Amino acid sequence: MITSEDIKNLFVPIINQSLTAEQLVANIANIAATVAGIIAFFYLLYAGLLYITSGNNPDQAKRAQSAIANVIIGIVVIALSYLLIRVIGNFAVTIIQPK
Repeated sequence: MITSEDIKNLFVPIINQSLTAEQLVANIANIAATVAGIIAFFYLLYAGLLYITSGNNPDQAKRAQSAIANVIIGIVVIALSYLLIRVIGNFAVTIIQPK
């Protein structure tokens, strides 16, 4: 049986862990990119379903195609912003802390 002490022991290393600025920015970027990617995936599924069920309705098909294009653009923006954050973060750390 899991006790409250076991739960406290799970969270102690996370709370007491000290992060550098680079690690903090990297963690935030990873979480944000992951959440945005999951949202984009489900929106792509919705747009695909909308397109499949459009049948002979050209307005719904056009709306679905627009949604699919928007998702693809969003995925590209997510990837580029993640890349930009990581590159700028690594560059800033090398300026602040030369090796």
